[in-house]
Amino acid sequence: MDETMTEMADAIYREKVLRARSAPKSRKMGWGAEMFAEACGRMRAGIRAQFPEAESSEVEKILRERLDRLTRLHEHGIFTRVPRS
Repeated sequence: MDETMTEMADAIYREKVLRARSAPKSRKMGWGAEMFAEACGRMRAGIRAQFPEAESSEVEKILRERLDRLTRLHEHGIFTRVPRS
């Protein structure tokens, strides 16, 4: 990338950061939900590409399994299960 493009990309990034910092907390929480919904949509599309014959219920099941696996990976060693009494 030439210097002009780098400067332009940096300026765009800086503007995005400043906008995000000035946004109200409630809006930031909304962005998190929107990003999660978009990520789930992309994961569903990937599952459908991998399993073209899968019905919607099966796609959702696979999605939940993958999200659970990601959660376990990210939380590994942080939380431990306590047996119910």
